[in-house]
Amino acid sequence: MNFRFIKKAGYLTALLAVICMASCKKDSSSSNTANTNAVTLSDSSTVADNSYYDVLNNAFVGFADNSTVWSTSTLHSGKTSTFSTEATEGVNTANLSCAIYTLSDTVPGEYPKTMTMDFGTGCTSADGILRSGKLIYLFSGPLLFPGTTASVTFTNYVVNGYGLQGSYSITNNSTQTAISITTTVTNGIITDPNTTNYHYSHNRTYTMIAGSNTPFDISDDVYSITGNSSFSTSDGSSLVWTIVPATPLIKAVSCRYISQGVVDFVYNQSVNGSIDFGNGTCDNAATITVGNIQKPITLR
Repeated sequence: MNFRFIKKAGYLTALLAVICMASCKKDSSSSNTANTNAVTLSDSSTVADNSYYDVLNNAFVGFADNSTVWSTSTLHSGKTSTFSTEATEGVNTANLSCAIYTLSDTVPGEYPKTMTMDFGTGCTSADGILRSGKLIYLFSGPLLFPGTTASVTFTNYVVNGYGLQGSYSITNNSTQTAISITTTVTNGIITDPNTTNYHYSHNRTYTMIAGSNTPFDISDDVYSITGNSSFSTSDGSSLVWTIVPATPLIKAVSCRYISQGVVDFVYNQSVNGSIDFGNGTCDNAATITVGNIQKPITLR
């Protein structure tokens, strides 16, 4: 028997075992890092998603605030974010907050119309949202009429410290049986308070599931949301959301946050995870799950 060969074979086996263990540890460490990075980026993506939703919410609020005066050249001025209790003399302030409205009519009483919501150098709405700059909406018709489209222009617009840019469009696809609105964001850029830029896009459909019986009161409107979005950083990291069809996102106009639903996401085309927005309670809590990591987050 060649004991020298057996001894060398033993050394080789031990060496291979060490290499395998090191490789497994490296793979495990790499996987853990990827999972952690996925959690961090998905947390940031919820900020972008909520910030761009706020643009649609302002369209609802602004149109509701001014629906009785769209046939004139004078719009309400005063507090205009969600459901302020401050009063403006002679004006129904149920939906007013802190923007100053301006209406541009090519032909008074006819569409298209341009509505500007000017938040100035910064004002905080009744529901605690700080906005500055301008949102400029070009409406082809009344917002809740089937077939109406609207485009949105951002002018130095910042919401809760996050600057928004990009192309934002709204389309009313409602039928006789359901109110449905689609929003599209292309070439979106969101700048965080540290001046870091993220790229964002989405295609979303909002279907009203409550509030259709009170068309002049948006405070009881609730929407079911389906669709997808993408979010990426300047270093190439990316996240793609897909709203789970069986558990659509639920958003009430009167609530600052998404309160229910599940989103599946893929980080860097390789790591899968999900975000659970809760059971319908209006709060700022959600849970991210990636692999063996489960992290509660605070929506903002």
